[in-house]
This record gives sequence, structure tokens and C-alpha cells, in this order.
Amino acid sequence: MKTIYKIITFVMLVSLSGCDYLDVVPDNVATIDYAFRNRTQARKYLFTCYSYRPQIGDLNNDPAMCGADENWQFYPVSNVFGTYTSAYIGRGYQNSNDPYLNTWDGARGPKGLWRGIRDCNIFLDNINQVMDIQEYERRRWIGEVKFLKAYYHYYLLKCYGPIPIADISLPISAGVSDVRVYREPVDKVVEYISNLIMEAVEDLPNAADVIEGTEAGRVDKLAAMSIRAQLLLFAASPLFNGNVDYKSMVDDRGEQLFNQTYDANKWKIAADACKEVIDLCHVQHKELFDIVDPMVSNAPPQLQLQTTYREAICDRWNKELIWGNTNNDYNTISRSSHPRIVRLAFTVLNDINSQWGPTLKTVEQYYSSNGVPIEEDKEWQQEGWYEQRYEVRNEPSSGDEIYYVKEGQRTVYLHYNREPRFYASIGFDRGIYYGSGYFDFPANVKHCEFFNLEYSGYQGGSQYSPTGYAAKKMHSFKCVVEPNATSVEYYPFPILRLADLYLMYAEALNEVSGPSDEIFLYLDRIRARAGLKGVRESWANYSNNPNKPNSQDGLREIIHRERTIELAMEGKRFWDLRRWKKINELNDQPKGWNVQAETREDFYRVIDVARVPVRFTVRDYFWPIRESNIVVNRNLIQNYGW
Repeated sequence: MKTIYKIITFVMLVSLSGCDYLDVVPDNVATIDYAFRNRTQARKYLFTCYSYRPQIGDLNNDPAMCGADENWQFYPVSNVFGTYTSAYIGRGYQNSNDPYLNTWDGARGPKGLWRGIRDCNIFLDNINQVMDIQEYERRRWIGEVKFLKAYYHYYLLKCYGPIPIADISLPISAGVSDVRVYREPVDKVVEYISNLIMEAVEDLPNAADVIEGTEAGRVDKLAAMSIRAQLLLFAASPLFNGNVDYKSMVDDRGEQLFNQTYDANKWKIAADACKEVIDLCHVQHKELFDIVDPMVSNAPPQLQLQTTYREAICDRWNKELIWGNTNNDYNTISRSSHPRIVRLAFTVLNDINSQWGPTLKTVEQYYSSNGVPIEEDKEWQQEGWYEQRYEVRNEPSSGDEIYYVKEGQRTVYLHYNREPRFYASIGFDRGIYYGSGYFDFPANVKHCEFFNLEYSGYQGGSQYSPTGYAAKKMHSFKCVVEPNATSVEYYPFPILRLADLYLMYAEALNEVSGPSDEIFLYLDRIRARAGLKGVRESWANYSNNPNKPNSQDGLREIIHRERTIELAMEGKRFWDLRRWKKINELNDQPKGWNVQAETREDFYRVIDVARVPVRFTVRDYFWPIRESNIVVNRNLIQNYGW
């Protein structure tokens, strides 16, 4: 029996009492032998390694979807409508006794990633004994599993900070000291993950060689190198680079788990990694998505721009997508982001509900039509629109406004004179909702009506938007919403797309040397796709702070906001706010409109949508390790504050 491949489940992974784990009989040895006796069985084990992928984009199991300040979920009025598990993170309900979204143990939502790493190690230990496999395929599978092993370490690093490194399989003869592992310093973990990814890249296929019909979602060189670039950006950011908040995290070996000295060179390393993969993306024909779908070829240009921007997310396996997640519930996110745009029958009332609603803060982040923040826009200041942004405009929608606000309807100043990404991303009261089965503009195109008892809003206990907004960006315009039936379009959730890489590179480069033509080149490509002029031109002509892009601090603020806008609701801001250590932002109370109101005057009243005030402290940057694990393995130290 090949006992060397029997893995002892780490004491850090499961709650056990005393040393009983040493008496476990290796009853899965036969299973492991069987798993690698031929190519077919080994391929199944490969997919087992993939099965642990974090469910990026899943409203329940991805903390980034409901855990930041971008979106808020309605509070259930009964057990029929459940709360997304990720929403408990945003509401401050995390705890150390039974943590939410516990990727360490695999409880309260996702699978345990240490178990995934264990299975990756088993695969790597055994794949060479499979005989009926081509050598190039064996190498590819090894590359994929090495990457997955690195990726699972990386995700744990984001959630928990310093973690153990599970690089090898432990033999059945391993003693107590072998399994009572230590958490390793952040820099050591980052170096290990980065090196392992580069090992994997050597054997991974190019993006064009991944067959969409049968292999879509499997990792390739671009995905692996992009994740490495993201890892290095995290390592350079304030949360991991000279973080003195966690200076007390020293284990009994005397290891300081968070480096205490800021290292500017980490930004250079991150910038170089971003540029390397961007260049490779261009060689492999990755571009910002700009294709007008034939279904909207006869639509006005304003509506074509909106649908094209949405399809950068929702057009499956498009040219901008670098890595898409097939391990999430696309059905839930599409239905929970889409508002009702017609009066639905009772039998399908909650099939479409917009219960995952963007906050007022998210809405205000989008630029003006001049491509600058609304609080900086000279026109907005001169016309008084910013001060009046929560007031209903007296003049009804007319002229070109009818592409955004239903003709003859009235809404607040905040919803007029905004950039195209706002209208492509946000469903708002009296706002045009092009698509979803209604393409004849203006004859049959629908719009939102979010007042109480109106079809987009609260209807007698139904699921509803808690903020008075819908996340239009996060579902395809090809979805169908009819009075008696609804359907949604499948798409792989974007773990990484090219626009994200451009923004990562711009951020890192600015931290290295301040403003440069190279930075503006990539920022302006993103803005051009969105129908906006370049950063320097926009700020020079329309901002009351025209020199802002010319300083490192000013450009940093612009880049951070550009990430917030371009990647809104894609699960990026949750991690960005943490790595930037923007604790004040995380303590902002989520706000929206008074959705229980039945009149215009009462509806457009800003209210707090969190029933319990949001409270974020230094401890909340990382998950707690379940207390029972600390009891079993005294070499582990608990995260700060837990």
C-alpha cells in the first residue's frame, strides 16, 4: 500500500480532540490507487481539484458581492426569502466561533481550501504513474494543478493574511510536530505563491488553445499570470506592505507575520508583472470589448453604447475576458440584479426582483457627462445640480434625455447629465431599461418605476431593491422579462478582464514614479470605450481641480475612482478597500431612497438602509480562524482582534 500518499488532514483544518487524529486508518489508499490507474480516472481527479475554486460572483458564497459598500440586500420579512451569506459580512456579523464563509474549514458556504490544496498535492504526487496519457497533456494537467494549488493559497491569504504553506503531502508516519503547522510571514507566502504560479505557467496552454466548447474555464497562461500580477499588487498595497496595525502578530518562534517596513520596490515588481501579462494579452489578441451586438444594430447610438458596455461582462467568453468563473450561480445574480420592468404575475413575481441593489454611494461615484466627479464638475457647480442632486427636477425628460429617462417623466438631478457607464450600469426610477425583450425604441422600450406598489418596487412582501436601484450591468440585455415568464442568459462571471489589468498597471506605475504618459494611455483606453475623453483633457476643461491628474496623490485618487466605476459590482471594491486600508469608506452607512413611499416627494428621501449600523474595525480586514482550530493547534495564532 502506498501510504506515502495518505494525507493527514492538518490539525489547522478540522476540529479534533486530543491526538485521536493519529489513529485514523488510511482507508482511502485503494481509492487513490484507483484514481490514477488510467487517464480517464486521473482526469476525474483533475476536475476534483478544480471543484474547490472559490465561487467568485456568487451572491451567497463570494464575500465581495454583498460585503462592501457597493450593494445591499433587502432584509427578509419571512423565512421564505433568505439572506445571502455574504451579506452577513457586510452587516458586521462575522465571528470566531462559527465564522461565515469559512474557507479555512469549509463551513457556512464554500468548500475548505486546505482540502483543495491537499487534493492538489495528491494529484501532483501520483500523476506520473498514469501510463496511458500523452506527455504534453500530463504536463498541462500538472501546470493546471500547480496553479490551482497556488490560487487556493492566494485566496486564503486574502481572507486570513499570513497562512501556513502546504507544499507537500505528509506521510502517514508524520508526528504531532509535523501536523501542528505555523502560519508563515506574509512576504514568504507571497513569494511561494508567485514562484509556484511561474512554475505552472511553463506548462499551461495559451488562451487560444483552450477549447471553448469543452475546456472553457480551465486555466491558461494569461489567467495564471494575471492572478500573479494581482497577487503582487496586493503584496505592494498598504494592507500587506509595512502594516504596523498588526505589529503584535508574532508567533512563539518570534516570527513577525506582517512586515513592518514599507518597501516601495514592491510596486515596481507589481507593475512589471502587470505589464508582462498585458503585453502577452495583446499578443494573444485580447482587447477591450467594443462589439455592437446585431440585436441592437438599429438602436440609437446611446443605447448601443450601453448594451456594448454591459456585454463586456455578459457576453460569454468574449475577447476582453481573461478568466471566467463557471463555478457560480449566474441564475441568482441575474435575477437578483434585474428589476421588474413590467407587472409580473404572482407566480413569477419573485423570479425577477433586484433585491441586490446598488447603494446611493455607488450611484454617486459615477462621473458626470463631462467625465469628472460630479462634486468637481464646474458645470454641475454653476448650474446648482450637485447641491440639488437629491431634488426632483421640475422639467420632464426631453430631447436626448429620453435615451436615459422616460420621455415626459421626472426624476432627481442626480440621474441627469451622467456618463454612459452610469446609464449602462444602474437601473433607476423612471430610467430607460433597454432590452430584456423590448428593443423597439421608443415604442415598446420599458423603464423602471420603483415607488412602493409599482412594478419595480416593493409589492406586498415581495423581494425588492432596498435602495431603489438595480444593478443593470450584471445581467445581459438578452434576458427576457414578460408578465407570465422570465429567463436569464448564462455568462461566466469575470474573475479577471483586460480593463482590470489596465487599471492594476496604472495604479502600480503611479506608485512607482507618479504621473506618466504610460499611465494615461491605459486609463484613456478604458475611458474611450466608455465614450469619455481622456483624463488630462477632462480635468483641464471641466474640473474645478484641473491639476489633479498632475500629482501622484491626485492621480492615485483618480485611479482608485476609475477602478470603482469601471469594475463596479464585479466584486473588486470589497478587496480594494481592504488592501488600500480605507477604513473610513468601509464605515460609511449604506443609503438609498425611501422605497416604502408611494409618492415622488416621499420616495426621493435619502435613508439608511442598514437596520443595524455598519461598523468596521481594524480586526475586520481579515477573517477569524475558528476558535476550535486554535485550541487544537497552539502553533496557530488568532488574527488580530478576534
